[in-house]
Amino acid sequence: MSTAEARTRPAWKVWAVVAVLVVVVAGLLHAWRNTNVLTADRLCGGLVSAAQADAVLPGSGRLDAEGDGLDDDLTDMRCRVKKSSVALGSGESQLAVRLWGVRGYDPLAFESEPYPPGASYFTGEVTGGVNAYKAWVMLPEKCWTDRPVVAEFNITEPAADRTAFAALATDTARTIAARTKCGDLPEKPGTLISPRSDAARPVSEGRVCGLDGLTVAGQVPAGTKVLEEGQQAPADLWFCKLTLDDETTGFARGDGFMKYTATRDPLLIDALRKFPGTEKGRAPDGREAEIVDKGVGFILPCADGDPLYLAVESGQQYLEASKRHPDLPKRDAYVAPFTKAAAKTFGCAAPTG
Repeated sequence: MSTAEARTRPAWKVWAVVAVLVVVVAGLLHAWRNTNVLTADRLCGGLVSAAQADAVLPGSGRLDAEGDGLDDDLTDMRCRVKKSSVALGSGESQLAVRLWGVRGYDPLAFESEPYPPGASYFTGEVTGGVNAYKAWVMLPEKCWTDRPVVAEFNITEPAADRTAFAALATDTARTIAARTKCGDLPEKPGTLISPRSDAARPVSEGRVCGLDGLTVAGQVPAGTKVLEEGQQAPADLWFCKLTLDDETTGFARGDGFMKYTATRDPLLIDALRKFPGTEKGRAPDGREAEIVDKGVGFILPCADGDPLYLAVESGQQYLEASKRHPDLPKRDAYVAPFTKAAAKTFGCAAPTG
């Protein structure tokens, strides 16, 4: 086409070409900003799978990460993955990842999240827990510094699939362990141990929390209904919380009356033993045991099988009830019956000889 012909080209054709280019560019920009086109397969220095993060974070949008990968201090790693879109009505969700050193019983504490009775757990080749907003995985013992190291994951919007969330946590922990050459973990966790139900339920007298022989008779204010929530017993990682169904409200009711923990998971037992406050002593049933941090819990030796860690913690409801009912048993009176019932249910007979 000659210069003269170009000059005489109809203006509408020129604008048509410009319009097509605008549409193409706008389409590419929209795809880039609202999808994961050109996003790297792994984020956070290659530690987090983009596909798994996309599956866990709700909604649609583009993933962006802030933070580096591993450095010399294994417990100083932090990263944040954001999922956002410019589409009308779409919000932003975030995934925060960090490594931190813990006391051996931290993952089992009722003041931590995920709150034990309502979470799901996995044990075996990899140990961890997950609920709608948080997941954690304990790294292999060779990865530990001066204390056990846990990979922790928090999201700002509830995960629709706990199994997918647990898989993301496990895969990230596996990548960290492989990078630092401190252990092998599977690509996915084992079967999740979920709560028996989504809501608290009345206790069964003589089998409170599913433990053979455990009762609340004489242990709670007369005439008070008691609710329980937690996992099915026995399990490698198990929790139960008792709540008085009374006039208590707010934090006191949420904290519960009495809270029980049990685990036979070898990695968690090793973590408990690593804590400097763990020392030889005796359990409430008289057998020799390892007392964790001056009485947080205790590790029972079992005649057949791995040792059993047990812990009893009183809640705010107990403190309030003890003020209103002076005849309520002292906290220590709840430990021995639980120990006896849990040892029976979990198959932890005292060693002989």
